[in-house]
Amino acid sequence: MSLLHRLNLSAKFMILGAISLVMLAVPSALYFKNAMHEVAVAQREASARDAVASLNNVVKFLQIHRGLSSGALSGNEALAQRRPAARDTLTQHMDALETELKRIEASSDTLAQWGEVRQAWLALLKGVDTKELKAGDSTRLHTQLISKVLILNEGLLVEFGLATDSAQDAFFLIQASLVNMLSLSESLGQMRAQGAGLLAQGNMTPGARAGLISLDKRVQEQLGDMYRNLNRAMALNPTMKASLSSNAEATRVLVENARALADSKVFNAEELIYPAPQYFDELTRTIEALYAFNGEAMALLADTLQARVAQLQRMEYAVLALLAVCLGIALWLSMAFIRSITEPVREAVEVASAVSKGDLAVEVPIRGTNEFGQLMRAMSDMRDHLSQVVATVRSGSESVAMASAEIAQGNNDLSARTEQQAAALEETSASMSELGSTVNQNADSARQANQLATTASSVAVQGGEVVCRVVETMKDINESSRKIADIISVIDGIAFQTNILALNAAVEAARAGEQGRGFAVVASEVRALAGRSAEAAKEIKTLITASVEKVEHGTTLVDQAGSTMTEVVSSIRRVTDIMGEISAASNEQSLGVSQVGEAIGQMDQATQQNAALVEQMAAGASSLKSQAEDLVRAVEVFKLAAESGRGAVRPSPARQPAAPPVVAHKVPRPSPAVPAAPKPAPVAKPAIASAKAVADDDWETF
Repeated sequence: MSLLHRLNLSAKFMILGAISLVMLAVPSALYFKNAMHEVAVAQREASARDAVASLNNVVKFLQIHRGLSSGALSGNEALAQRRPAARDTLTQHMDALETELKRIEASSDTLAQWGEVRQAWLALLKGVDTKELKAGDSTRLHTQLISKVLILNEGLLVEFGLATDSAQDAFFLIQASLVNMLSLSESLGQMRAQGAGLLAQGNMTPGARAGLISLDKRVQEQLGDMYRNLNRAMALNPTMKASLSSNAEATRVLVENARALADSKVFNAEELIYPAPQYFDELTRTIEALYAFNGEAMALLADTLQARVAQLQRMEYAVLALLAVCLGIALWLSMAFIRSITEPVREAVEVASAVSKGDLAVEVPIRGTNEFGQLMRAMSDMRDHLSQVVATVRSGSESVAMASAEIAQGNNDLSARTEQQAAALEETSASMSELGSTVNQNADSARQANQLATTASSVAVQGGEVVCRVVETMKDINESSRKIADIISVIDGIAFQTNILALNAAVEAARAGEQGRGFAVVASEVRALAGRSAEAAKEIKTLITASVEKVEHGTTLVDQAGSTMTEVVSSIRRVTDIMGEISAASNEQSLGVSQVGEAIGQMDQATQQNAALVEQMAAGASSLKSQAEDLVRAVEVFKLAAESGRGAVRPSPARQPAAPPVVAHKVPRPSPAVPAAPKPAPVAKPAIASAKAVADDDWETF
């Protein structure tokens, strides 16, 4: 059952539809299976028509060949001349029958029986052609062969359903034409063969006469059986009666005439003088008439079977079309019924959902007077009653809203003043921190000023001494540089004079020739020495020049040292400024202490105001409690499944007693109740109540 509770209506209807479809499909499938089986049976019966017709021709010409063979073996040359043509025709019909049996896919047993018939026929044909057989033996063997063919005919009728046809008219016609007629023609054929043989011989024994009389009685019985079945078929089927009645009567007359001829010319004749060929031809015409009538009956049977197949197929198509139409109508009605059920349910769900969301202006469609109409009418009444209740609740809620607005406003003021208190405390803390920092900074500045003054004094003294020594040193360096320059000039002159002397010595050595060669070498060495001296003098001069530049740079540094001394003086003055800043910081400390006092005063004033607001909130909460009780009594008309507090919120009992005890301890001054405001701004109740509780807790903590 839990599964049914989870399924929606559409799924349930689909399950019912599927069950109904199965209930319809099973008998329909059985019907179509039976109908297709009947069609297949009728088609199989019709398919055996040509095979049965060929078999009838085989029987017919076997009978003819039997009579001709009997007459030929009895010495009648006229009949003997006609036998080969009958033999060839019989062979053709046998081949045609074998082809038809293979075409219709006859059973292996049927084909085996037919093979035996062919083998027996070949043996019989050989005996007749060679005249090894006597007339009586030929007739007996022909009769046995025809019996095998008739047994084969019965097997075909059973195998292809002709022997058990379900339609009575067709069944009786099959019995008359394919069973009784063949037996009758066989008896007439035997009468023809035996009579022709006796007439050809010209004498008849008493046993032969008795056999012919017995055969005549059998013909009479078989003729009665044939026409009884034929009359039953024609009585059941007017079409058969219209087609076969006249020929049936004419064939009956021919059979009776053949019996009369055999009776008068053979059975009871005093002398057998009637011409055998004429007797053979008379009975052959009768048998031919039987086979002609049989052909008409088989054609009518084939038409009947085809008509039955067509009728069965038309019936199948009609039933199929009717089922399709009925199924379409059923589907259309089912969809209409489902919509007529699910649409009101969906509308009811939508209405209930809208009402659950607070939309009491939703339109409730009411269609009809059935159960769903009653349901929608009840939902409409429920909506109207809820609208009245909501109107009552809304009128009471306005008063509650005004009282809650007062409380909310008081809470807002209390929250703002609490924030001011927190800000004042923060300012006080910051001022105190700044005061401590300023004091520490003043002490540090004083210490730094003292150190700077001491250091500046020492640096100034040392700087003066260093500058004096640097000036003296620079003077000494300058004098030494001048002396070195003079010495270098002297060295340069000596080198020049030495070079001149060496040049003169070289000239004199050249004049002296071989004797002055050694002197020339010495002169060249002296000249080289004078050159190196000149180079060294140049290098020294370069160094002296660089030294002079450095001396000048040192002079510049001395000037910078003088500037540094000036900065030292400025630093000493900065010490004086720092001491002034220390004094200013002391003044700021005094101002900070004053601000702390003012902040404490503001905090005290805010505390008194908060106390007054708390008293006002207590009065407003008392008024809100009485109004909330009225609102609860108005909402008690709703019946809840479980008292879980989901349908209504009752904030008054939980929040009222929080503030008054604290205020009574802190502020002894009572405050009058504040009347409700005329048009308060709408405020969300749960959020403001929560803010009120938090503000009260903060105030108590403070």
